[in-house]
Amino acid sequence: MPPLTWDAAFSGANLLAISGWLLLIAAPRWRIGQALAGLLIPTLLSLGYFVLIAAYWHGAQGGFSSLDDVAALFRSRPLLLAGWAHYLAFDLLIGAWLLRRSQSDGLPHWAMIPVLVLTFLFGPVGYLLYRLVGTSSDIVTEDRIPRFLARLPAPFRALEWEPRLTAAGIAMLLLVIPTILAHATDPRLLNGDNVWLKPLKFEISIAIYLLSFALLLPLTSEAFQRSRLGRFAVWPVIALLFFELVYIAWRASRGEASHYNQDGPIAIALYAAMGIAAVLFTAASGVLAYGLARKDAVPLSPLLRRSLILGLGLTAVLGILSGAVLSSGGGHMVGTPPPAAAIIPFFGWSLSVGDLRPAHFLALHAMQIVPGFALLAALLRPTIALRTLDVFALAYAGVTAAALIAALNARPLLGIG
Repeated sequence: MPPLTWDAAFSGANLLAISGWLLLIAAPRWRIGQALAGLLIPTLLSLGYFVLIAAYWHGAQGGFSSLDDVAALFRSRPLLLAGWAHYLAFDLLIGAWLLRRSQSDGLPHWAMIPVLVLTFLFGPVGYLLYRLVGTSSDIVTEDRIPRFLARLPAPFRALEWEPRLTAAGIAMLLLVIPTILAHATDPRLLNGDNVWLKPLKFEISIAIYLLSFALLLPLTSEAFQRSRLGRFAVWPVIALLFFELVYIAWRASRGEASHYNQDGPIAIALYAAMGIAAVLFTAASGVLAYGLARKDAVPLSPLLRRSLILGLGLTAVLGILSGAVLSSGGGHMVGTPPPAAAIIPFFGWSLSVGDLRPAHFLALHAMQIVPGFALLAALLRPTIALRTLDVFALAYAGVTAAALIAALNARPLLGIG
């Protein structure tokens, strides 16, 4: 059989499979479309697979006992085509099953589109994303958070967590697992660090951000939560943060820089979009501070309320300011570090030249650090505790600004590194 015939069969199999995937994505509830995509097309691909195996397996070299045997097996073009038909048929069957399962579970179709696309492209990755989406949906809809809190000690039972933000934060923590595995198995380096280190750090930071919002949003009034500003603090924030992570992880998978990437118009546009997303979700902390400052917010002790407002406000103002300084240059370093220069482990902050990242870190995490200090200040008398908190917040802002100024002057860590 001429080689061109194999290419034609390959193209025909691809066209069949793509038609099925388009039906699943564009017409998810059309019964005829589901029958075509979930039954007829996989059956045709399976028949093609059967014919190829029946006709060419007898002369096959290799097998499945080792990677070398598998490589030898697929040196046969008919068997390579059979393997491809195998993937096309089973991936489409899994995609159709996932769609039916999502519809029975009540998942919105927009959440299934990336699942279907990834199942088409990378098979098991799409299934993993479905498990992530499904688990998050279960957390939101089945009151699992209140049931979990009911088992905790009394102080924790009083907490209320916004379910959608909580589910997103847990999903982000679950993504840490495959990223750690990728970090352990992928030897590629970018600027001296493993390519997966940056996604790992962002996953942890984003999870903390989302879970903080999940804990604080219920302290605002229902009227605020129903308002446009209150709604902005949920789905838009989740979408912006996941966009940020997907972009960073995509660049990591390619061994490319996500920040300061100017390699062509698409890279410039995506980096600009990431910067806009960062400004918007950082500004959301200021929106949340406003919600807590309203008179109709949940009653809190003056010390706790002030600490939350100050911490969120500092995150919004200092986070946007330090982020703008970071993005305006060509990199996060000011100065050229010498070879094998000392750094702070995991964070990668330079101890020899100016580094803009510590100031940005302090800014973004003021929303956790300032209220954390308030818990210690609560041991003092109320009036003293409030004044102490104000002094700490002012000093914290000063230290963050000093770290930024020192970095701009090519000095590490407030000039003492």
